[in-house]
Amino acid sequence: MMTFNKAFLTSIMYFMATFSSWGAYYNTIKVDGYMIGLNKNSQGVVDVHSNASKFSASCKIKNWNSKYYLGAGILSLTSDKVGVIVAGSNMFLKTKELEACNNEFVNLYSVDYLDQELSTLVDVNFDKKLILALIPIDAQSGAHQAIISSFDGKENVISGKGFWSPRVKDVNISDDTFPVTDDFYIGKISANGMYVAPNDIDCSVDSFPGVWDIEKRMKVVLPLEKDSSDADSKCKDLFTGKATLKELGGKLISTK
Repeated sequence: MMTFNKAFLTSIMYFMATFSSWGAYYNTIKVDGYMIGLNKNSQGVVDVHSNASKFSASCKIKNWNSKYYLGAGILSLTSDKVGVIVAGSNMFLKTKELEACNNEFVNLYSVDYLDQELSTLVDVNFDKKLILALIPIDAQSGAHQAIISSFDGKENVISGKGFWSPRVKDVNISDDTFPVTDDFYIGKISANGMYVAPNDIDCSVDSFPGVWDIEKRMKVVLPLEKDSSDADSKCKDLFTGKATLKELGGKLISTK
């Protein structure tokens, strides 16, 4: 068991932000036929290119802070493709503004949510106004807990093991956290805003934290073998909206 305070968690967050790229540097994301990446030579500049339209631009990011390079220049596209998250921060760029920046300026944005000063933004669903963020509990082991918050939210939408609660003073790392290792941005909110997977899209009964129905606040379980390719495919079909829970023979369970 370990007792946390905000100062301690903030220091861990800084440590995790410094290494949030997990050994990778300056990735390029692709959306709507555009390739987007931070410029390697000029801080606070984003490069946008489209082979189809022959469009190329280098655009200055307003309100840029050099500390964002602690995220090693990593960008992550939100699952609804509306925003581009700057790693190691709680800031994002808007996809449509990037596609139209034309060698001028683009804005960095933020949104208020539960305990944002302690966590790192992982995904946003702008239509449903939902945030997925991770709080580092133990930097050495990579142990984290998840926040699912509405914009301007004051509570974690989902409660239980693996989910952060500011009211809990003692966190059992072995039982109440999950590891984040190779890909900090593997967690996603489904594009339709119905489901969230804080760490991995896994619908097996023993997955942790697993996939959750956000509105009903219950865990999703499909009757399939965890390690089969069929299980992985059908869980992703549910998450991407290709099939419904009923069509897949799944169910919702309470973990409390």
